[in-house]
Amino acid sequence: RKKLKSTSKYIYQTLFLNGENSDIKICALGEEWNLHKIYLCQSGYFSSMFSGSWKESNMNVIELEIPDQNIDIEALQVAFGSLYRDDVLIKPSRVVALLAAACMLQLDGLIQQCGETMKETINAKTVCGYYNSAGTYGLDSVKKKCLEWLLNNLMTHQSVELFKELSINLMKQLISSSNLFVMQVEMDVYTALKKWMFLQLVPSWNGSLKQLLAEADAWFAKRRKDFEEEMAFLESEQGSAFLPVFSHLRLQYIISDLASARIVERDALIPS
Repeated sequence: RKKLKSTSKYIYQTLFLNGENSDIKICALGEEWNLHKIYLCQSGYFSSMFSGSWKESNMNVIELEIPDQNIDIEALQVAFGSLYRDDVLIKPSRVVALLAAACMLQLDGLIQQCGETMKETINAKTVCGYYNSAGTYGLDSVKKKCLEWLLNNLMTHQSVELFKELSINLMKQLISSSNLFVMQVEMDVYTALKKWMFLQLVPSWNGSLKQLLAEADAWFAKRRKDFEEEMAFLESEQGSAFLPVFSHLRLQYIISDLASARIVERDALIPS
């Protein structure tokens, strides 16, 4: 005997993928979906559209404007499909695009699921992208979790890619926090900031983490020599944007160590 397909699989296959008995066509990003108003009404976006005085409320073909660059066809496919099935498998690499689509279509359950997936997959590669997306789409709990991850791992899990992605505003937030986890001494924070600032200024640099400090030192030294300026780098036009971040360094802990004080003096990054 043939086993009957489960109802939800049957609904997904027959109604969503095959579009049987469709009473509405949705067009977006050059793609078309043959769907059903009764299923679309689970979305706040379509529910308002069909019930209200929108001109679309009686139309059978609807052209969707997609103003958000993060939304692509694949994200819309998954978002529409989620209306016809109970569970959605979300890949971390796709979660931001799907979140964008879920927010536009006002699919609260899917938004929540995207948030959970993000929280479970925060790492050095995803944390900055997730932090920015969580800010854009109002997922405060994800933003908070990303911030916690950065505070715990910034100093211990340094990476070239992470330094490139960390914005000035976010770095300022981390350095000014009393919860920043520092393994050794304040000088380590200074050194990390120097490497980070170099990568913000020269994002095309593609060496390894091992080479990064020497490379940063050489770059700032060459700049000092070329410009022959008396002022500290952070007072220059190029460096002024970074001053708010460095101003949160606890310099008293650095200068109290002679070797560290000499390095800071030699670097001439910080105004004396």
